[in-house]
Amino acid sequence: MSKESNDYTEQYKKFYEAWDKTLTEVLDFWKQNPLAGKTQSGESVDPKKFYKDFYDRWENSASDILDNWVNSPLFANNVGKLIEKSSEFKKHFDDIVEKTLKNMRFPSKSDVDNILSAVNNLEAKVNDLDDKIESLITTQRKTSKK
Repeated sequence: MSKESNDYTEQYKKFYEAWDKTLTEVLDFWKQNPLAGKTQSGESVDPKKFYKDFYDRWENSASDILDNWVNSPLFANNVGKLIEKSSEFKKHFDDIVEKTLKNMRFPSKSDVDNILSAVNNLEAKVNDLDDKIESLITTQRKTSKK
């Protein structure tokens, strides 16, 4: 096992230990009669404050561990692999959809893209012809006024 994997395993253990400790504290609190808002020793306990403290401790321990994990080369490598495989899957899925639509005699995305490209080319040519006609009309008006 690589050193990176061992570091990740240690971080996971720390994360679990922090979770276990805070969960144990919560269970102990509820066993002591939370409805009365007092511990067995008679101390007054504010449940909102108790859970806020619980959440803060858990968040701090979890965020440190998750920061280490997210910033590790192991995480980056795995995310890179995930993105690569997702891209391969999307390409494969697009090919299947394209072939299925073609077999069903429905226009595929590439068919629609080709038609759109042809329409755009025709529109550009019509606009160029309009400009040339307008230019000729303007020139003809100028020469006829002389």
